[in-house]
Amino acid sequence: MGGIMEAAADPGRWHHFAGVLLVIALAVLQARVGRAGAFWQICWALPGTLLHELSHLVVAAVTGGRPVGFSIIPRRDGPGRWVLGSVTISNPGPVSALPSALAPLMLNVIAYYLYLGWSTWFPADLPHTLLMYVAIYVFSYSSIPSGQDLKVAFSNPAGVALYGGVLGLCLWRWRL
Repeated sequence: MGGIMEAAADPGRWHHFAGVLLVIALAVLQARVGRAGAFWQICWALPGTLLHELSHLVVAAVTGGRPVGFSIIPRRDGPGRWVLGSVTISNPGPVSALPSALAPLMLNVIAYYLYLGWSTWFPADLPHTLLMYVAIYVFSYSSIPSGQDLKVAFSNPAGVALYGGVLGLCLWRWRL
């Protein structure tokens, strides 16, 4: 019983427990926001859409995909369907297609480093801890590739073979 009382007396533990409860509440809210209408769903998704599309844009530029279009202005794509954002690249070749399409997955790495560094940048009080959980939640849900992302990622067999070979060599070299 002493361990429970010590844990309850540690405000840092309570802050993290409150953060986990907040993430659960955000996930439930995200699942229900669509029922409130397209406007509210778009407003909810805007920060994540910006992160998601910026990741495509940056990686496409770095890998030579030559981005030519960027939008986070929602547009209808048939009855009841919306496209919340898009990036158009003019050179989806073997080097750029796969990493550009799967770039949002790197948002999880950023979320991890936010988690690691947060306490060195901000005080360890409840509001800042909750803000950290919100930031990690937004980065994490923004990292999920869309169906279109997956189609583009695997549309170039030479690129899949190239990156599969590099991954295979890395795994063999470090025997992971």
